[in-house]
Amino acid sequence: MSKRNSLFQRILFSRAAKTLYITFAVMVVLFVLMNWVVMPWYVEGGGIVTVPDVVGMKDSAARTVLDTAGLQLEIGGTKSSKLAPNTILSQNPEAGSIVKRGRRVYMILSGGTERVQVPNLIGHSQREAQFMLERLGFRLGNVTSDSSSEYPLNVVMSQSLQPGGMANTSSAISIEVSSGPVEAGEVSVPDLVGKPLSEAQRLILNSNLVLGKISFQPSKKLVPNTVLEQYPRSNDIVPKGTAINLFVSSIQTQTQGPEN
Repeated sequence: MSKRNSLFQRILFSRAAKTLYITFAVMVVLFVLMNWVVMPWYVEGGGIVTVPDVVGMKDSAARTVLDTAGLQLEIGGTKSSKLAPNTILSQNPEAGSIVKRGRRVYMILSGGTERVQVPNLIGHSQREAQFMLERLGFRLGNVTSDSSSEYPLNVVMSQSLQPGGMANTSSAISIEVSSGPVEAGEVSVPDLVGKPLSEAQRLILNSNLVLGKISFQPSKKLVPNTVLEQYPRSNDIVPKGTAINLFVSSIQTQTQGPEN
C-alpha cells in the first residue's frame, strides 16, 4: 500500500500535474474575469449598445438621441416625401439592433414634397387632363364647366395653376371644362349656392332668367337667406326666361313664391 501511495503522490505532485493545475487555475481566473468584469464593461460601459428608434424625428432631435446612446448620425441621402423636410424616413441599422458603441447610424431624410412643372391642360379633354396630372403626381381638384363657342364639349378651358410654373406634387389643380356652345336664345345658369338670396336674385335677373319658387329650410350652419340648392343646376344651358327655383336657409320652415 505504501508503494502505491508513493506512486500516487509522485504523480500528483509531478511537474506535469503542476502544469495542469496552473493551466486550470488560469482558465478559471480568465473565465471569472470575462464573465464578471470584461463582459459587463463591454456591454454596459464601452462595448455594445442598442440602436434607438429615430424614424419620424427631425435630424437634430435624432442626433441628440444617438449621441446619448453613444452612436453617430450619418446622413445617407434624401428622398422626396410628404413629411416635412429633414424628417428621418429610415435608418440603418434598424431600431433594436445591437451594435458597437460609436458606430455610425445611416439616415435617409425627407427632402419634402417634390416640385415639378405644371402641365398645360388647356385644349385637352377632362379625361386626358386627369391622366396628365396623376402621371406627374398631382391631383385633380374641382371640375367646373361653362359654355363656350371656342372649346368643344368636355375640353379644358382653364386651370387653377399656371402652366409651366413649379408646384409641389400632390397639389390639387382645378379645371374648368366647356359645356359646349350656347345656342341663340339660351343662357348658362349661374352658380347661386352659398350666396345670399339678394345676390342670387340679382345674378338670375342679369342672366336673363327669372326667379322661381323659393323654399325655406331651417339650417344651423348657415345664416338665414343663404342659398342651399338650386334648380336647374349651375352651368346648365336653358332657354332665356327659365325660372330658377331656390332652396334657402331660414330659422323656421316657410315656403313662398317669387318676390315681386
